[in-house]
Amino acid sequence: MTDRLRRSFLYTPADDRDMMAKAADSAADAVIFDLEDAVPDDAVSESRENVAAVLRDTDFGRTEVCVRINGLQTERWETDLEASVEAGVDTVILPMVERPDHLDRAVEVAGEAAQSASGETPDAARSASDEVPEFVATIETPKGLFAVDDIAVAGGELASVTGLSYGFGDYTRAVGATGRPDRIRDFLSETVVSAAALGGLDPIATVYQDFSDTEGLREEAAACREIGYVGQKAIHPAQLDVINDTYTPTAEEVEEARRLVDAFDAAERDSLVADGVFLDTAIVEQYRTVLDRHAEVAE
Repeated sequence: MTDRLRRSFLYTPADDRDMMAKAADSAADAVIFDLEDAVPDDAVSESRENVAAVLRDTDFGRTEVCVRINGLQTERWETDLEASVEAGVDTVILPMVERPDHLDRAVEVAGEAAQSASGETPDAARSASDEVPEFVATIETPKGLFAVDDIAVAGGELASVTGLSYGFGDYTRAVGATGRPDRIRDFLSETVVSAAALGGLDPIATVYQDFSDTEGLREEAAACREIGYVGQKAIHPAQLDVINDTYTPTAEEVEEARRLVDAFDAAERDSLVADGVFLDTAIVEQYRTVLDRHAEVAE
């Protein structure tokens, strides 16, 4: 888990340098420069160069800069990862994770790339360890889903692995589903958020593909936030306000949480009823989570 604010992640194709630079002015908490699905095969090399150029020339302020590389099943992933580390990205979105050792290998290569970029002296090597990006592991296949508990636990043991997400489109294709079945979406989201808790990772919900359906997005985001997700990916800037708003506790939620937490902390027993609400240690932690997320946004 990280201390970054991660309500919204905006995907941006890395073959469009102007669009990448404009993402710095969006409402996204994080931007994802995509080297995978959004980039044609013959544009991957140039897209890697775009990442470095945009980061060099554009001030992203506190926006988390991520790159989605190609999966470890491909021949491109190491070059993608090395280029991303050298460019100085904050976070790598690692797709198609299917085994715990995928995380080990990615973190190892990132560390080697950071050390190579900073030189070979002992002092440089120590400095390089601070330059390794964070990783968000993405579950997109049945093989990955049925290993997700082990993947999440392994990720929790690696300091640079801080998030866990899933890909709905790739998963439905992998199982041969037609359309976008709600039952599969619910199964994925509920399984992944529970696994993320095992590893202490930030759970990040997948994209809502119909960017013109504002109410559908709001309902989907609210449902994901309710079961524990801290944020969600977006495919269009028009989705950002809804996502940010939905994953931000309302004033009423904050006021209620503060009142109930204060009542519980002031009590001399481990359970009580305050304002008609039963509170015990487990329940009050949910209200503390509301206050923690409110504090993150306020900062």
